[in-house]
Amino acid sequence: MSKVDNAQTVEQQYSDDKNLSIRISLHNKYSTNKYGYSNWIFDFYQFFNGCKILELGCGNGIVWEKRINRLPVGTNLVLSDFSIGMVELVKEKFKGNSNVSTEIIDIQEIGYSDNTFDIVIANSMLYHVPNLPKAVSEVYRVLKPNGKFYASTTGVNGMTKYLHEKLKEFNPEIDAFGDDSFSFTLQNGNDILSSKFNNINVYEYKDSLEITETVDLISWILSTNSMSEIDKSKIVGLDTFFGRCKDKNGIIKIPKQAGMFVAVK
Repeated sequence: MSKVDNAQTVEQQYSDDKNLSIRISLHNKYSTNKYGYSNWIFDFYQFFNGCKILELGCGNGIVWEKRINRLPVGTNLVLSDFSIGMVELVKEKFKGNSNVSTEIIDIQEIGYSDNTFDIVIANSMLYHVPNLPKAVSEVYRVLKPNGKFYASTTGVNGMTKYLHEKLKEFNPEIDAFGDDSFSFTLQNGNDILSSKFNNINVYEYKDSLEITETVDLISWILSTNSMSEIDKSKIVGLDTFFGRCKDKNGIIKIPKQAGMFVAVK
């Protein structure tokens, strides 16, 4: 089991939204696609009056900020996470919205009856799940017939591949962000979801990073440390190394690969 899908490590990583906020901040600051990943994700959702929505691994609920009032009449939204800290955060954030409730839920054991939800959402979280077949089975079970499952994730040819190669170049003893770190990606997600779903489409979000301040990139790397297990003593001088990775305009160009699966029951 990789650290990315180790339950105890994930709980530690997301006990609050400090690490998540650092990573979101980097993408907000340096992404070349200015439309925004959250906007792109939200555009996929097909809500309707009276629909029941479950989000699993909602994190700090950033996708819903300034969008919660766009939910149709009679909609019920359950924001859930494995982390108590995250659930408490979103509970406070959306406490004024009567159509929003919060719960601690493990996607591998969803405490709802069969055919409960019209929509289930899991953004950038399935690669944290130890038992993916069980998770997919549970999502399928609680979805109503013709219900939709929206699952965003990363691909193997994006930022983590770049960092894996660069960190190896900097110090061959560092073996972080390898291909086997993420169990659910744009490359294998269709095969995993097809264990239950027959109607699956995948969409890719075109983007990249152009980073000018190396300290921001190092902060991003360190924010993943409980999962990537990088020995801090082995990255002394990393700021100088990334400084040499800049082009003539003082920019570190990093590819990104992310997207969305839409599966229909």
